Amino acid sequence: MDLKPKQKKLHPCSVCENTFISHADFERHFRVHTGERPFKCEICQLRFKSQYEVTLHSKVHSNETPFGCLFCKRTFKRLQDLNSHLVSHTKEKPYFCLTCPASFSRTAYLTQHDTSKHGSKERNECLHCSKMFHSVSQLNIHMKVHSGKKPFACLICEKKFTQNISLQRHSLIHSGEKPWACSKCPKNFPQKSGLNTHIKIVHSKERPFRCELCEKLFATKGNRDRHLKSHLNENHYKCPKCGKRFGQPNNLRYHLKVHDGIRDFKCFRCDRGFVTRCELKKHNLRNHTNANERRFDCIFCARTFAIQADLKMHLRSHLGEKPFSCDLCNNSYLANRTLKKHRIRAHNV
Repeated sequence: MDLKPKQKKLHPCSVCENTFISHADFERHFRVHTGERPFKCEICQLRFKSQYEVTLHSKVHSNETPFGCLFCKRTFKRLQDLNSHLVSHTKEKPYFCLTCPASFSRTAYLTQHDTSKHGSKERNECLHCSKMFHSVSQLNIHMKVHSGKKPFACLICEKKFTQNISLQRHSLIHSGEKPWACSKCPKNFPQKSGLNTHIKIVHSKERPFRCELCEKLFATKGNRDRHLKSHLNENHYKCPKCGKRFGQPNNLRYHLKVHDGIRDFKCFRCDRGFVTRCELKKHNLRNHTNANERRFDCIFCARTFAIQADLKMHLRSHLGEKPFSCDLCNNSYLANRTLKKHRIRAHNV
């Protein structure tokens, strides 16, 4: 008796050319096109395409890091994170470009190379802003930004969003939950974007955004744009106690703390308090930095500085420069803050 092996039924995708042996694999794949995320994390309410992704994501909320590196002391929450890290020790580049001889340590680097160097055809371009996307479903979700429609509204503050996932992330602000913990300090955040911004501003030394007027560098575009307003003299925010004006509401808020004697940011070395984190950071650099860690040396004497601006001010004492002159008398000073103190004490201004 000639028995033929039973042929497995294939499940073709109607959007792309992929086929799948099991119906479960087909359903999981099809969510790439529809954008559907039926599986929810019970801790932060984020949604995912499969239960497996939820399981992987749940490790973000756990302090366990069971996967240890054999070459160094680093540990990781996920096995794939460990595997990606191991490449930094082995220097392997197992992912090869099919178009040129280039090879890469991670698939993300290969994808980026393929897009920038060879213009991968598997990209979907937005006709409004030329932004590229991996799938048609991602492009369709992005198109809502240009439509101006925001059908998902927050029931608490009535803020509206183009996507339901954006509304879910926003709702964490009202719930008081802060599942995203910074690995470098004790701060927690309700959204991953807030954590990323915090790391850029506080812990990263990268400052890619430059002010074209004064060449000052900033970690984020938003901070650069807010700084630009200071050049336009848009001081709309007036202090009700002393009449001083500010271009940003945050600057007025910090200024009011000076009147109220509030010093939220404490130095753990000498217990001094400061109004802003920036003031605390400058204090630590000036007063608690070791001599061998001060990178800016005076060319005239043996003094060293941790802040470049302090070195520039110190050099004026050698060169005899006093660029800040009082318009009410003939006095001039090395620093603007010294001029301000003089105007207050000598002229009541």
